[in-house]
Amino acid sequence: MRAVVPSTRYRDFIAVARRHAPSTLLPALAAVSARQFDGGAYRHQADEVIYPWVIAAAARENIAFGNEYRSDKPITTTDLGRLRNTFTNLHDPFLNAVGEPGALDSFLVRVAFEQFPYQHSRYEDMSRILLLFDRDYTGLGCAVTSTTAWERLLCLPVDAFMRASFLILVSAHNNAGWFDPGWLSQPNVQPALEAFKLTGDDVMNVFRRVFATDLATVKRRVAAERLQNELLRRYEFNPLMETPFVQMPDGRYLAPSTHFVAQRLSPASLYYVGLSLGVQEVSSDLGKITETYVGEQLALVDTELVLHDVEYAKGQRAADYVVVLPGVTLVVEVKSARVARLGRLDQAGYLDDLNKDVGKALRQIQRTGNMIRASHAAFTQVDPTQEIRGIVVTAEPHYMLNSPAYRDQIADPGFPTVILSLSELEHAIAAAHAGRPADLFTALTAYGANGIDVNEAIRSHEHALGIAGTRNPLLDAAYQRAWGDISQADTAS
Repeated sequence: MRAVVPSTRYRDFIAVARRHAPSTLLPALAAVSARQFDGGAYRHQADEVIYPWVIAAAARENIAFGNEYRSDKPITTTDLGRLRNTFTNLHDPFLNAVGEPGALDSFLVRVAFEQFPYQHSRYEDMSRILLLFDRDYTGLGCAVTSTTAWERLLCLPVDAFMRASFLILVSAHNNAGWFDPGWLSQPNVQPALEAFKLTGDDVMNVFRRVFATDLATVKRRVAAERLQNELLRRYEFNPLMETPFVQMPDGRYLAPSTHFVAQRLSPASLYYVGLSLGVQEVSSDLGKITETYVGEQLALVDTELVLHDVEYAKGQRAADYVVVLPGVTLVVEVKSARVARLGRLDQAGYLDDLNKDVGKALRQIQRTGNMIRASHAAFTQVDPTQEIRGIVVTAEPHYMLNSPAYRDQIADPGFPTVILSLSELEHAIAAAHAGRPADLFTALTAYGANGIDVNEAIRSHEHALGIAGTRNPLLDAAYQRAWGDISQADTAS
């Protein structure tokens, strides 16, 4: 097929982003981002001038290619709208491949990983940090991941790190993206530090270690991460995700994206902090911890039997959990792997990434389910005639996997199976904890013409119970343990 001539190229977006001096554009972007963060998850408004993913890209390119000799005129709504429109009209590889197999699906993969992360609730991530990392590691066989190991990495206990990070997030949210180290010595800030059981030095240690960088470093990292294919540059890694605050010429720090600040207060952030400090064992340890955490979530459900890590032959183990409910047996496999950057750029890369991890989990569910059905000696406690259904749990979201477009192209486990992120599992467990868990998990694994709508299945279950908005007890307890009465839940969620 003849290639379409690009209408708006990425270099055009860079030209618009670098039109203004960083000291002018970055504060304007930060102010809008802080307003959009109200409530945590981004919710699109019909009259939105600029979107959070455009803010992030504009800040990246302004830092990388702008300079203080550019226009210092105040940023107007027209300026922000020009950034949005230029970005929205960027030429995408999809336009060169209309009609080709997988073209639309590749486009949807890129859009999902570009836009969906801004729509996540922050409450689950913030609460889950304690549940994963501030815990008893006895018997888990972890190499380095322990409460004391994390304290060495973070220079604070995990719960204190969370409170310091939350204080930094609140500062950015309430001050249009700004964080001034001088604020920590002001008398009006001392009550907050005392309530959070922190000192100014505690906060600054976390801030410098996890949140802050300088403009020159971001500029160098953008150049190092630049993709050869210009049509994909909008989807490149953004260094501001790892260090959301940049030091401005006046010495203060500014976060162009408040969402990026919030994302640092998450298990995924700590995972990458560990890797960045050279602790490679974090990857394998996280798998063990996540598997244990899923078991603790399953324990909230009223079950007849739960089997964990069954050895069915020497050195051979079944799926992570077998959960027996009245009328249905659940086979649960946990995967802590994350989608690699290349897997986020097209359908082929995404499928390749999925088949390595999620595909392996589906095959494990098939193997375990078949052993149960065949009355294998390792599963004598499980009724082989009872209906079997599967659940794959992923540590981070793997978008669209319950849709026909993907379920038709990855391994079929032979049993009705749903793929859930940890957040989705936590919501499902909250609803199942309220009652009739067999009904919920049967509905969650019922694959229809349009695949599985996880949120709708949970809402329908709650409606059948005559309740709404069920809460996960483990998450609520962790949130309370971290902050107690010193913060409002609706501020962080």
